[in-house]
Amino acid sequence: MRDVKVLYIVGMGRSGSTLLERMLGAAPGSVNTGELNALFSRVATQDQRCGCGEPFSACPFWTAVGDEAFGGWSSVTGRISHLQPRVVRQRFVPRMVTGMSGTTYRRELDEYLDVHHRLYRAIAAVSGADVVIDASKSTAQLFALRRIDGLDLRVLNLVRDSRGVANSWNKAGIRKPQSLDGATMGTYTPHRVAVLWAALQLESAILGAATPHAARVRYEDLVARPRPTLEGALRDVGLAPAAGALAHVGERSVNLEPSHGLAGSRTRFTAGRIELQLDDAWRSALPAGARRVVTAVTLPQLLGYGYVGLRSRAVPAGAA
Repeated sequence: MRDVKVLYIVGMGRSGSTLLERMLGAAPGSVNTGELNALFSRVATQDQRCGCGEPFSACPFWTAVGDEAFGGWSSVTGRISHLQPRVVRQRFVPRMVTGMSGTTYRRELDEYLDVHHRLYRAIAAVSGADVVIDASKSTAQLFALRRIDGLDLRVLNLVRDSRGVANSWNKAGIRKPQSLDGATMGTYTPHRVAVLWAALQLESAILGAATPHAARVRYEDLVARPRPTLEGALRDVGLAPAAGALAHVGERSVNLEPSHGLAGSRTRFTAGRIELQLDDAWRSALPAGARRVVTAVTLPQLLGYGYVGLRSRAVPAGAA
């Protein structure tokens, strides 16, 4: 049995990962799944809506995946939703990296990873795709998945200017579109986002260096130059697109069919022609004090990624 190719998007929430994974998943031979690490913990247990609009329990695609992998979701959902916080947390990353853990932890982690290996295989089988696009974003999840023999992992680090991310996480009252109970998305203070963003990017750099096929995409480049940005990223992760594979991606727009992606932003439910517009509201909306704190905490990476400094790579005029 050949390895399942998985293109894993790692990055901070509110960085455009839903848009990115849908753009990638629309290419022939690929299937986007949304945030698979939310499947057992939230999507299945809360019966959240799939990207196709149906509740998870009524979606024909995910029903077929559950039957293929486990003979139905009921046999694994409760168990894995219980295991996930016990084995895949940021504070457990050193255990996964060093292997210095107790017998119980290793046994539970092996069980968790076996279920995910079966899940990826079933997604590939049901969809007929060669590449599964997983936008889970979590570095802890990615550290865990690297332990699975039989997964051909490719890593794509999506990064957005930390000040834009901080401004987005500072907004309250945004409804979770996939939720059926009207729940709203959580918030973080700008200084908290700065620390999380910097730590996540450090871990992403470590993971990228340890992965044979890895690349980085800036959100700002994705919306300003979508097709060349995707082409370059896919070449860098060893999945160079065939001629015409990105025909759905225009100069400043993208045409997307409904998909079966889970969780993520409200972009999950948008289909048809989508105009790509840079969200840089942070320049006027993020308070000056918060902007200074976020810039100071994340400055090394902002310099390295070309967001500030003499070598900054500004988004071309007209991209906004």
